[in-house]
Formats: sequence, structure tokens, C-alpha cells
Amino acid sequence: MRQARPVGQRYQMTESTVQSIFPGVRALVAASLAVPESGIRLDSRLITELGADSLDFVDIGFAIEKAFGVKLRESDLNFLTRLDLASPAVVQDGFLTAAALDEIAPLLPALATVPDRTRLTPRELFSLLTVETLCLMIERQLTKS
Repeated sequence: MRQARPVGQRYQMTESTVQSIFPGVRALVAASLAVPESGIRLDSRLITELGADSLDFVDIGFAIEKAFGVKLRESDLNFLTRLDLASPAVVQDGFLTAAALDEIAPLLPALATVPDRTRLTPRELFSLLTVETLCLMIERQLTKS
């Protein structure tokens, strides 16, 4: 398996896999959130476990751009806020629809841990952002290049 290798301050990707991206993302998240790397797992939830807030996401986005040479657009980082919560195709009776969840599932692996997806509210989505979500966004950008 090819790996991400540090080149100066940036990572040169020789293969776009979450496992090869993760060590670099873990280091960036640790530095941005002032938490020990040893406490960061792929499934660590950025907001509820690691304490990230909106300004931290901006900092992490810039760090990712510098380290990996990819630009995560604001729309990439805000994929949850782009959901049209007023649309019945997205929310019905206060809960997200299966179609809406299926659309965001590729970037939100923590959805698989939700006991009852039929009872998931829009507010609960943000607690499902993980370090793996960041890795998947980077991978998506690298495969576009």
C-alpha cells in the first residue's frame, strides 16, 4: 500500500486512502484543538469528543490545505448546513429522511453507529462529524486532482 509521505511541511500523496491520510490529519487536529495525538482515533467525534467549534474548523481547514495541498471549500466543510431543512424531502416530522441521510452518508461514517436512523434530528448531525469525515473529504479532493 502506498502512503502519504511528508515533503517539507506538506504531504505528497502516493495513494488516497483514509489510512494513509489519517496520521497527518490526526497531527493537524491535535495541534488545532490542543489535544494529545494519542487521544485521537479515526472515529473520534470532532465536536462532542474533541471539543471543536466553528473557528476550529476554519483553522483545521487551513492546516489541511497547507499540509495536503488540497483546498476544502467552505461547501465541503459545511455539507451538513447545505441541507434544505425546510424541504419535506429532507425533514419529515422533525426527523431526517432516509434519502437525506443516504446523500450525506458517504462523508459521515458515524451514521452507522446511530441506533435508529429514522429518529435522527438535524441538530444531532453535527455530533457525528469525525476525524474520518475530514480524511474522506481530503481523499475526495485528492482523487479529483
